Amino acid sequence: MSFPLSFVLPQSLSWENGFLENIQAVTLLLGMVAALVAARRQKGSLAAPLWWIASLFWLAFLGRELAWGAAFLPSLEAGKWGPVISSQALWYRPAVKWVVGAMLLLCCYWFVRHGVWNKVIKRLVRENALPIFSLAIFVAAMVISTNAEGHGFIVLQQWFDYQVIVLEELVETFGYMALWLAQWALVRYVAGWREDI
Repeated sequence: MSFPLSFVLPQSLSWENGFLENIQAVTLLLGMVAALVAARRQKGSLAAPLWWIASLFWLAFLGRELAWGAAFLPSLEAGKWGPVISSQALWYRPAVKWVVGAMLLLCCYWFVRHGVWNKVIKRLVRENALPIFSLAIFVAAMVISTNAEGHGFIVLQQWFDYQVIVLEELVETFGYMALWLAQWALVRYVAGWREDI
């Protein structure tokens, strides 16, 4: 759906701080809040650590979409793809990689410490409860988005010209929504698990 829409939607929808970027930010924020609520409601259950981990991933995605806070600053210039913002303008930018790295280490610690692989993921696979379709849409969206940005194995900019930014933001929007739906399905499914840690 993103491919044909990217030819007809105005480029301004995909600008930094534009409509699609704001939809993405709201989706990511809601995903993080939903993960935190699930972690709190399922406290003491097998799946609770999964939601704490998910909340940090949502936070990292949100930070990336907001250019680590640069989205709240005035744009640096107007480029061929709309207003230009850069996290390089942030005084704390060098610390971002360390904070994200610490978040990743914390997620890995929780994952191992609470046996998320053996206690949660394997059980979801055994019970055919993984939302494969939604997760596949998310992965495909991120691959297409990466290629639309000019990184990757397909140069989509040659096909879409300046409208490639619309494609990038559309697939990211649909990808984040698919991830949100996957989490929603999992939260509802594991809520029925009664075993405690």
